[in-house]
Amino acid sequence: MSLRSSVAVAIAGVGETPVGNLPGTHSNGLYVEAARRAIEDCGIPKEEIDGLLTTASVVDDNVRHHMLIAEHLGLYCKTLCDTLRTGGAAFGYALQLAQWAVQSGRCRAVLVVSADNLLSGPGAGKGVTAYTELGAHSLEFEVPYGAHIPAFYALTAARHMHEYGTTEEQLAAIAVACRKHAALNPAAQKRQPITVEDVMNSRRIATPLKLLDCSLISDGGGAFVVTTLERARDLRQRPIRVLGTGQAQSYYHMGHLAGGVGLPPSRKGEFTLTSTVQKVAGRDAFGEAGLTPADIDVAEIYDSFTITALMQFEDLGFCKKGEGGAFVEGGRIELGGELPVNTHGGLLSFAHPGMPGGIFHLIEAVRQLRHECGARQVPDARVALATSVSAVASNHSVCILGRD
Repeated sequence: MSLRSSVAVAIAGVGETPVGNLPGTHSNGLYVEAARRAIEDCGIPKEEIDGLLTTASVVDDNVRHHMLIAEHLGLYCKTLCDTLRTGGAAFGYALQLAQWAVQSGRCRAVLVVSADNLLSGPGAGKGVTAYTELGAHSLEFEVPYGAHIPAFYALTAARHMHEYGTTEEQLAAIAVACRKHAALNPAAQKRQPITVEDVMNSRRIATPLKLLDCSLISDGGGAFVVTTLERARDLRQRPIRVLGTGQAQSYYHMGHLAGGVGLPPSRKGEFTLTSTVQKVAGRDAFGEAGLTPADIDVAEIYDSFTITALMQFEDLGFCKKGEGGAFVEGGRIELGGELPVNTHGGLLSFAHPGMPGGIFHLIEAVRQLRHECGARQVPDARVALATSVSAVASNHSVCILGRD
């Protein structure tokens, strides 16, 4: 069957569970709740869903997880069904896979769902180090020497500061903006406003990163349904068009990432600790959409740490390389600013249940384009960008969505 690339694709429904500390819940139950809410949101008959993409939880790392969730949901026959194992970057990748499946005619509708109970579940108390202990980083060459995820991102932050003069206060401005938006979101895990001084005075985790530079630890889950634009227009909600997607990966080990190992001499220095392959993912997404960064009304930028978000502003072309620190100052990324960012609060203030963190960025982008976000709504938002990142800034996806 040939790829029907002219077929327009849309996100027809979204759903999410409560987030925060949800004791007594199991990740599978959160999966089912999020999925049911997304299906109900768009009103699609369950028998039309013939594609399912999940992510295994951090602790319950079941390679047949997609089959288990399909069974719980009563989705009997699927022509696309898989458990994605690309960490926090999975949701842009999942959207791209769903887009291709629908465009090709292989699937009528694809459900993407993820959930975890990282805060109250079996990994409770381990926090983000649970990823490291369970093999998210090299158990042989890195973990034995005391490296953990905040330490890896601290290395990128320190390098960015060394190369470009970025300051801790500039990183703090990102955390402040996310918390300001979370304060307007009744569903957010953390809503108490913070200041740059609060960030600077919070406990140091891995210099130069402090507690408020780091994402939350949460329970929760989310889901969305992808189908053709034509079908979505007959469903319950306004369709949100998938305008462009892109993804790119570099290296798993920090040493290779830092050295740009494998690049030919003519491309030496193209990718480093502070210049990521997200610019490739962004190039593809913007190219498919026929848009530029200037066309984006609202951006939901993956913010596992403040430095994660800052480097993306540069690599996506919202500012030049090295100017990310200046770009986030002066309220530019707050509501009312030039580029409102993470209007739901992001991973820094809304929630971060581990693998599912990035799905909330996509859900918020959809809701912004539906114009249903109340006090945190970006006026007349028509084009949104959402990103997801994993494996210490080496696994990237970019999605551009538009209001139908």
